Amino acid sequence: RGLLAALFGGGGGGSSGSSASTPAQQAPSFTLEHVQRLYGRLACFRESDLEKERGGEQVVEMVREITEALVWGEKHDSSFFDFFCEKNILGDFIRVLSLARAPKTVKVQLLQTLSMLVQNIRREQSLFYLLSNHQVNRLILMPLDFNDEEILAYWITLLKSLAMRLDDTTINFFFIARPEPTFPLYSEATKFFNHRDQMVRATVRTITLRVYKINFEPMRAFVQRHAEESYFSQLALHLKSIWLRLNEATMGSGDASVLQHENDLQQDLLIYLSDVFELGIDKLNRVLADRLLDCVMVPLLLLSLDPSPRLERLHRHLRLAPAVALFLLRQVFELIHSPELLQPLAAAAFHAQVPEQVRCVLPQDCPAALRDHFLRFLRGRDDVTFLFAVGIVHGVLRNRHALPLTFLQEARICPVSNGSSRQKSCVSADGLDVLWYLLRGLEDAASWRPESLQVLVGVLADVFADDSVAASEDCRSAAIKVAEDAQAKAAAHLQALFEAEVGAYGDGAREDELLDAFVEEWGAQRMLARPVVELCANSWHLLLPPQAAGSGGDRDHAADGARRTVQSFLLLRKLLRHLATISESAAPAPPGSSRQSTEPLRWHFDEVEDLPAQIGFSATGSLQEGKQLPTGEIGQVSCSVVTVTGTHARCLLLHDAWLLLGRSDYANPGSMLVTTQWPLQQVQGFIDRGDPRILQLGMQAGLGGKRPGEALEYSPPAPKFDAVPGCRRVSFYTLVIMFEDVRQCHVAEAHLRRRRRALRADSARRVLELVKDCSTQSPPNESRV
Repeated sequence: RGLLAALFGGGGGGSSGSSASTPAQQAPSFTLEHVQRLYGRLACFRESDLEKERGGEQVVEMVREITEALVWGEKHDSSFFDFFCEKNILGDFIRVLSLARAPKTVKVQLLQTLSMLVQNIRREQSLFYLLSNHQVNRLILMPLDFNDEEILAYWITLLKSLAMRLDDTTINFFFIARPEPTFPLYSEATKFFNHRDQMVRATVRTITLRVYKINFEPMRAFVQRHAEESYFSQLALHLKSIWLRLNEATMGSGDASVLQHENDLQQDLLIYLSDVFELGIDKLNRVLADRLLDCVMVPLLLLSLDPSPRLERLHRHLRLAPAVALFLLRQVFELIHSPELLQPLAAAAFHAQVPEQVRCVLPQDCPAALRDHFLRFLRGRDDVTFLFAVGIVHGVLRNRHALPLTFLQEARICPVSNGSSRQKSCVSADGLDVLWYLLRGLEDAASWRPESLQVLVGVLADVFADDSVAASEDCRSAAIKVAEDAQAKAAAHLQALFEAEVGAYGDGAREDELLDAFVEEWGAQRMLARPVVELCANSWHLLLPPQAAGSGGDRDHAADGARRTVQSFLLLRKLLRHLATISESAAPAPPGSSRQSTEPLRWHFDEVEDLPAQIGFSATGSLQEGKQLPTGEIGQVSCSVVTVTGTHARCLLLHDAWLLLGRSDYANPGSMLVTTQWPLQQVQGFIDRGDPRILQLGMQAGLGGKRPGEALEYSPPAPKFDAVPGCRRVSFYTLVIMFEDVRQCHVAEAHLRRRRRALRADSARRVLELVKDCSTQSPPNESRV
């Protein structure tokens, strides 16, 4: 509690005894005479006084009152701080803090007091006095018990308060150039860069970023030398240790919480490193990039992609599993935007020759090109490694600030726009092989895990929406041809499944699960697709067992296989329509005009279509809950429903398409007020075995849709789509209907069952028509070569 209070500006807690150490909410009336009396007591205070009864408490109270008076005087009466300066009360504070026998409560109060003074000083003259005579540096270097988390918390908060007052003028109070350059604020703070407490680490990073922003050449020279000799190497080694622990969590216990914790740690550190790069200090960036490449990026990430048995034997304890290495490499390309780091790293993975900056770090027997090691994961059919390799391509393509178009062309990701080499602009294993392997992944669309296919489709949509790729006729036609073939294959499989389902309706053999899967997945596809970045950043994928596309296992189960077929069909259908839209609007781009924007790519194809299974069943006019409905000649059955507010009399209308429940409107004979309205094809009824007068209804609602009238929620709301594999796309609700006798209950149940079956059969036929159309027709207005 003390740590959090210190870092977020709250009062002390626990053993500090400083709960009353903040200024009063209402401005009190202070007098200079009272401050003078307090100073007289403080000046006479000696270490031996601490042994007296309540000696420590008296010091805490004196310091607290002086602090309140100074903060108040800073806003209302400058003579208070003038007296503080004249009597060097700051020196007395530091003297008391340095007393060996000073109890923890006194030290915490003094650290908090000093932090408050630094934060609340408004006058430049007051600030200059507070920082003068090297008293602050003495304070920073004072030996304290940093094993005590509360003392460390208040001390590091004081350093943060001081760092926030740094500018081109005040830096002279902190940085001492002669006789030997010293910078206690920076050097002491960085000692806690890897502290176990997240708040301490965050504060250290804030301090260092604040220091790096100061444009004072002597100080920058000191900081750069410190970074070269220790700090940046320590950061790189710290990142390395986190990555090794993350690998151990993946390969060892498989504990998702431990894995997520390590993933959060490394993400926070990568974001901090990115913040350092973003400051744009060239010398500092070169040093940081050099240390990261030498200590961790090349020996741990890149070498882990090389399957050489000799490297495996020599570096067994310094290697990551391929999936872990790819997962982390993708995050590096996603979170960091520095050319100094990313260009040599990406060149090693994508270019024909390893750059010298990387080559000098590799073992002597390491091959001159690492490109084939990376491409084998795009060529392979292991779900997890393929997903992360595809994510790396996406990260490289969207990081245009660090990796410009010319770099991507040399990497054979983007075509050459000048047309000088058709071979290099052709999507093939000998040309744009990265795009070729991505498109080949569509051939096994129905066999991928849903997350892998969603990432692949999202990446392809973004890649071919990029101006440099969309402008190439070869790229567009290759993509459309492969997507057409993949969609036809998925449609043929889905058509066979639906034809079997439609036949099952004819003989009443069984209720289908395929239609439900189609409706659920259609609703999920209509939602804004989750970004590729979000899908690839989920560390849960690292715990998936290795499984090649098309292999056996759980995916051979009929229900799972049918749902995967639906998912792949709908994703491919959307991708193909997206590619057709790009092809329609694409025009050859003038040389040099391809997109260089650093804006993230997005899949903008957001066409909304009606669900074929629901055509003709939209609730319009009077068929809406809360409105009057003329009952006319529709059959009716009196009943009661059980709701959260009790049991209520209702009337069940035997409508052909809708479950309609309402209450009689005595002011309007021949009509009722609709209380529950829901499509019958999403309603299933069961007669209660204990009481045959009760009909139990189960209702299915789409993800994010409205709830059915008076129905009760059966289970918690569905989790976010694809938050974890296998999550529900729907919510379920129940409704209990009670009838006066058994016959009425059976009449109602028979009507619901008969109409549900007929409606679902009709919906299945509509879906089958859509699938047949997709297997025989090309996208509208498609440009063909």
